Amino acid sequence: MPLFMTEAKFTEETLGLMTTRPSDRPDAVAKVIEAHGGKLQNFYWVFGDTDVVFTYEARNNETALAILMALSNGDAVAFHKTRVLISNKEAMAAMRRAGRVKTGYTWPRREWEGWIDEGGEG
Repeated sequence: MPLFMTEAKFTEETLGLMTTRPSDRPDAVAKVIEAHGGKLQNFYWVFGDTDVVFTYEARNNETALAILMALSNGDAVAFHKTRVLISNKEAMAAMRRAGRVKTGYTWPRREWEGWIDEGGEG
């Protein structure tokens, strides 16, 4: 199953409320992910531009988007950023495939070999 990583920033109001009424967010997030057939892998609070980072499995992009829409509903999240995580095994297979499949693509540098700028193009 594909693996995703989401970084999220809570609103200032939400963070303020959590100081007076702590909320166990990993359990809440896990319930949403599991309701969509996925699984929460890790959940961390972090310093910096975001407040939390979590990784999770989801069947596909559509499922991941549904999870994110459900989690972002209710004005508690200021923004989130999600990435698909690719294992090293998958990356190695992609590298081999990129070198093996003939596409006819020419790199710009190769197209420009021997070209001399004589000016006057504008």
